[in-house]
Amino acid sequence: MEKLLNKFGYFKKKKPAKQYKEIRYKQPGTTEENSQHLIELTVQGNEWARNKDKDDYQLIGMFFIIVLLIEHKMANLLVSIDDYIENKMLGEKIDIFKDFLKRYEPEEDESIDEYRLLLQPLNEIKSIRNSMAHDITQPLFDYHALKQVDSYVKQRRPDMYEKIKGCDDEKEKCIGLLATFGFIFSFEIAKLRICIEH
Repeated sequence: MEKLLNKFGYFKKKKPAKQYKEIRYKQPGTTEENSQHLIELTVQGNEWARNKDKDDYQLIGMFFIIVLLIEHKMANLLVSIDDYIENKMLGEKIDIFKDFLKRYEPEEDESIDEYRLLLQPLNEIKSIRNSMAHDITQPLFDYHALKQVDSYVKQRRPDMYEKIKGCDDEKEKCIGLLATFGFIFSFEIAKLRICIEH
């Protein structure tokens, strides 16, 4: 009822004011103390970036590129049911993808379960992405953090999986596994898009 009244301008419920803690101010120190403290605050957190090597940055970069490509592919499909999909976060896109699969009517020779199998690896990738994107002190993920992705790739593309498993370098294995999942995901989304009007 409140929404209906709001539409016609008869009822407006005030939003509660945001509550914050009071800002507490420190006693000023000496010029030397303040200068030293300013330097410490400026570089705080920089050790996270300094302690990474080229391989770490390559893994982080490849991970986020693959995540962005997955989001882009998903948005290309989901724009058919949601005009505002581009503005949504990864978790919301995954939820809308689930809803899409509930509404999708597969062809005779097509199994909806093939597409549902993408959901667990997507949620695992989302979880890693969220922890890395919101906390720069988060340590890098390792191959063991990709259990769902590993299981999916092993089942769908055992030929490519064997090549990844043979890799000795842990970071290269992660990139290979994620890139393989990204490729399979792209193909599965393309199969869905081929019979849908855009």
